[in-house]
Amino acid sequence: MRVEHNDLRRNIVKGIRGMALDGQRVADTFAHREGLNATDMRALTLIMEAETRQEPLTAGRLSTLLGTSTGATTAVIDRLERIGHIHRNRGHADRRKVTLHFEPLAMKLAAAYFGPLGALTDDVMSRYSTEELETVLRFMGDMREAYAAHQEALASPRTTPGSVPEQHAP
Repeated sequence: MRVEHNDLRRNIVKGIRGMALDGQRVADTFAHREGLNATDMRALTLIMEAETRQEPLTAGRLSTLLGTSTGATTAVIDRLERIGHIHRNRGHADRRKVTLHFEPLAMKLAAAYFGPLGALTDDVMSRYSTEELETVLRFMGDMREAYAAHQEALASPRTTPGSVPEQHAP
């Protein structure tokens, strides 16, 4: 039986929402086991992702990504550094510039916890052709762009959730 186009779209949205919730539960369990709160976990993930991309992450940029004040971000960084998950590194050219880096201990803990999930997701992805996976990847990228555009619109002072943006005459 073929699913109607609109039903398929609704089911995809439900699937995305379900995956987000499932992923959050997995991350929350890791955070709880490691004595981290939700913001600590988000910060740790952002620092790890920046490290993986080899893009220096400053405390100011982390504050922006977390949507927290610089003071609250400093407290998060202090906690993560104190328990050995990250370290600060001062730049060689500009000693005032401090970047954040993942510690090997944190990588080891994350690998031990998330490694089995990685194996399970590898098994799932092995059931799909390269072309199918490319379509999924393109779809996910497009959806992330939509989320980012919505987030940007919400942050704009000219709009509020549920309102129509102001129209300006040319």
